[in-house]
Amino acid sequence: MSPSEKVDGYDVGGGADTNPVSKRTPITVLSGALGSGKTTLLKYILEKPHGFKVAVIQNEFSEEMGIESPLITDEKGETFKDIVELPNGCLCCSAKDGLLVALDALLEDKRRFDYVLVEATGVADPEAICEIFWVDDGLGCRVYLDGVVTVVDAHNALSALGVRDTDAPKLEHGDAAALGLEAETAKQVACADVLILNKCDLAGEAERKRIAAQLTSMNPVAKLFESTNSSVPLDAILGIHAFDRSRVATLLSDLSENTEAGHGHGHEDSHGHGHSVGHGDGHGHDAGYAHGSHSSSAHDGHGNAHAASAGHGSVRPGVMAHRGVEGILLKGVDSPSALYDPDKVQSWMAEVLWESKAGGVYRCKGLFLGPRQDDDTDDEDEPMDAEANNVAYALQGVGKLFEIEEAPQVKEVPVSKFLFIGKDVKRDVLEAGLEKCLIKS
Repeated sequence: MSPSEKVDGYDVGGGADTNPVSKRTPITVLSGALGSGKTTLLKYILEKPHGFKVAVIQNEFSEEMGIESPLITDEKGETFKDIVELPNGCLCCSAKDGLLVALDALLEDKRRFDYVLVEATGVADPEAICEIFWVDDGLGCRVYLDGVVTVVDAHNALSALGVRDTDAPKLEHGDAAALGLEAETAKQVACADVLILNKCDLAGEAERKRIAAQLTSMNPVAKLFESTNSSVPLDAILGIHAFDRSRVATLLSDLSENTEAGHGHGHEDSHGHGHSVGHGDGHGHDAGYAHGSHSSSAHDGHGNAHAASAGHGSVRPGVMAHRGVEGILLKGVDSPSALYDPDKVQSWMAEVLWESKAGGVYRCKGLFLGPRQDDDTDDEDEPMDAEANNVAYALQGVGKLFEIEEAPQVKEVPVSKFLFIGKDVKRDVLEAGLEKCLIKS
């Protein structure tokens, strides 16, 4: 290998570079639209043998974490503990400093870790995330970006990319196109070194071929795999030395030109968004059940709004916003004995997602305590021994599809949490619905 050869823009060896890529920590970024299967891919990677000592940095579209991380296990079936959680949704802006701090801490412990997975949220701009690894000089000499793996939801891909038939019906709640995140989704495809067309069991062969053709037209270089439950060969996504900065720049330039020609959107489309997070109402309520509070907004250098704790603005507590897409976190009753009826949660989710009673919810997830399914919970007036009967349940929903399953690997849920992401979401309706699912003791 000649001294002039590079990986991710860094010298591999020789010359003035005293820290070649072979001695640096590889980083793989997991990208993809909301609900595409990124966390499922992360779980799959951690549960399978691959020879790497992995640490995870996970980003969430919420100011509070802990919904999905308790569900992630390692190859021994034990809860995966080496996860650094970053809130606030967009790594390109408010969580960027947190990402750098987290990476610094992980790099100081190379005896435990020799690989880092960064899972971005479905609203994150992958271009800005990639820039982090070559703009920060102190970080750049210790890591290299091994590759960007983008997961594409076969059930919602064309809608998410804004590709619609001329006779398609009017946009409705539950449609990915209604989120207006086509620019972010297109960038996720363009930045990818590997594209995983996931949920192929939910799309017919003709639709999959159409999606594949669309993805290839946007990124003809990326390797494309079809999958169900994000299962792909690990040697195709880890340790691949695939990221090429100049190639990504070319693809993004082509994408920008095509987008501007068709819709008038440019690069600022991804950075001109706002984040808003509230923290309580001053009356003892948490971010989930706070009422009547207000927050003012401060702006950073990217034009992002971040909620402050004083003043009287229009930001609602427990809400994050990204270009009109908001994330609303509901927290259950703060008591270890607070249980929710999974059947009632099931019915409630049907109303939320199928009947759009709470507005435009597109993505939902939750972790809550409830009685075991084989227990008799019909008589709500009879006291229940929560310690003996409760079990954790996980909620996952995308569009109009959702599932609720027991999560026996989760040993403790201090507070039940539900996150709803979409547009024009009705918080008061969600709060009322969740309260009706509570089992009264």
